[in-house]
Amino acid sequence: MRRAALSVTAFTVALAALTACSSSSGSAAGTADGKAATGSASPSVAPGKYRVLPEPCGAVNMNTLKSLVPGAKDYAGTAELTYDTDRRVGCGWTGTTSDGNRYLHVDFLRVVSYDNAVSDESQAATDYDEKALAAGIETATSASATPSDSASASTTPSASASASDSASVAPRTLSGLGNSAYIDDVLKTQDSGVHRDITIVFRKSNVLVTVEYSEWSTDNSVNPGSQELQDGARKVAGEVADQFAR
Repeated sequence: MRRAALSVTAFTVALAALTACSSSSGSAAGTADGKAATGSASPSVAPGKYRVLPEPCGAVNMNTLKSLVPGAKDYAGTAELTYDTDRRVGCGWTGTTSDGNRYLHVDFLRVVSYDNAVSDESQAATDYDEKALAAGIETATSASATPSDSASASTTPSASASASDSASVAPRTLSGLGNSAYIDDVLKTQDSGVHRDITIVFRKSNVLVTVEYSEWSTDNSVNPGSQELQDGARKVAGEVADQFAR
């Protein structure tokens, strides 16, 4: 009887040890699978196409600068002060004409998404749409818009621009410039004078580019011409877009 009792006790202890080992092993495997599942559920998206930005003061052709901002003291441009040139850079030029002062500025912003589920390009598209809506464009050009969509949106304003200077000032989308683009034309009259500001914003993958071209006159009776300034801004935007790799 004593020997039988000892055998039963030994068997019970061995069975308990085996059960504990199996339970521990299963728990460790489950934890590992859980971490793997969690990690694969929200993988990080690929970084944006552009990791560096063009040199802004060299992005515009010298002949273009001399034409658009005549009388500038320094065509090398004045670089915008930034603390991270891989994220944002800019450059400006100031000149004079018989009608008033001219100002040209280009700005490059490389958009970075801090959401692992949102790509840099998607974030840039969202930021572009917000800018377009703020400019008064109800249907902003999205990252998924096709070239035909952009073209149809800009056909009518472009056709009316040559016929009527006043009809061309409405904010509108532009085709053939980056992934999506728009132009805005604002005339402001103040006690010190009148100025017209042309702004073009376009998105090139994960980079937002802004071109500002303005004319300021101290004569409130003469408004700076819209078409000439718009044509100049579009020329600069085209040259700047060429600075990006295809």
